[in-house]
Amino acid sequence: MSQENCNIESLIQFGRNNGKHWDAISNATELTKTDKATIQSVIQADGLDYLSEDNDLVVFGSIARGEVTSGSDVDWTLLVDGQVNSSRNFQMASLIQNGLKKKNLKDPGPNGPFGNITFSHDLVHYIGGQDDTNHNLTQRSLLLLESAIISGNDNPRTGTAYDRVLMAIIEQYIDNDSGYRVNNPNPHFAPRFLLNDVVRYWRTICVDFAYKQIEQEGNKWAIRNFKLRLSRRLIFLKGFLICFYCYLNKLTKEPAKQKLFELVKLNPLGLVFCILSDPKLNIKQEYILNLFDAYNQFLTKLNDSEFRKSLENLKIENAYENSMFLKSREISSQFHSALSAILFEQDNDLKEFIHKYGIF
Repeated sequence: MSQENCNIESLIQFGRNNGKHWDAISNATELTKTDKATIQSVIQADGLDYLSEDNDLVVFGSIARGEVTSGSDVDWTLLVDGQVNSSRNFQMASLIQNGLKKKNLKDPGPNGPFGNITFSHDLVHYIGGQDDTNHNLTQRSLLLLESAIISGNDNPRTGTAYDRVLMAIIEQYIDNDSGYRVNNPNPHFAPRFLLNDVVRYWRTICVDFAYKQIEQEGNKWAIRNFKLRLSRRLIFLKGFLICFYCYLNKLTKEPAKQKLFELVKLNPLGLVFCILSDPKLNIKQEYILNLFDAYNQFLTKLNDSEFRKSLENLKIENAYENSMFLKSREISSQFHSALSAILFEQDNDLKEFIHKYGIF
């Protein structure tokens, strides 16, 4: 796998080479660049360019995935890794929040884990156990699966807060995985501690989807269902595949840490394309094309304000009488079918990995 090709541009070119024009993916990439530039201008305008190596502005969601559409919001956090200065940290977070509002960028959801300050300690030290709350699990998982740094002081001695926290989390997963112990006579090369947490996060999303359906009385149920079946599934796939990469290449302890650090920072669409198109796997191009065809349709519909509004306002009891909801199901079913074919219909190392580690 050539990491230089693990990007959306390579995916789009692959599509063109096979007669596909994934304009929605391409347009979302350009909108993402615009939003990132706008956020950067907020930082400069409000004097936040004094962000130190102790803190970074990190974005998640569609911006981090390179999938911004007209209805996207800005999921962000001020990541702090260093000595706590509560007044300064909260002042900076307030400046970021107010600056984004001035630019008419959409706020993150009020009940989610974004739009605030995140301290590194819990992310690194509470992996599992009663202190690993849903909030903590969500922030840690998304930091690994769909995050991007907007600003930071790249100090050559200490690195950015973002980089340090990512590596510290990865070290916790690998250093505490018995499969990587030096005296293990049968190393398995699969980061099972990390893999189990990726699976746990995916299942938590699914359970929380059902809970929100009850809590919010079905509000925005259909749009959240559409996202669950595509973009949420995509980031789970990224997490699964970075673990598979370590297994496929028989990476020992220290090489696994370094490679995971590189892979988690890659865009989900680009990384998934890159690993699935690895010649070692010999996955049929038809399956890969169908997968990204469906994802392009997904982004097309999210960028359609009428379609999006219809799903946001749709009540559960009327869902299967609504043509737009049925279209969303058709797209998500195509994505699911393509993914199932990729994972289960060919005998290769990926199928072997799933059988060995995907369930038990």
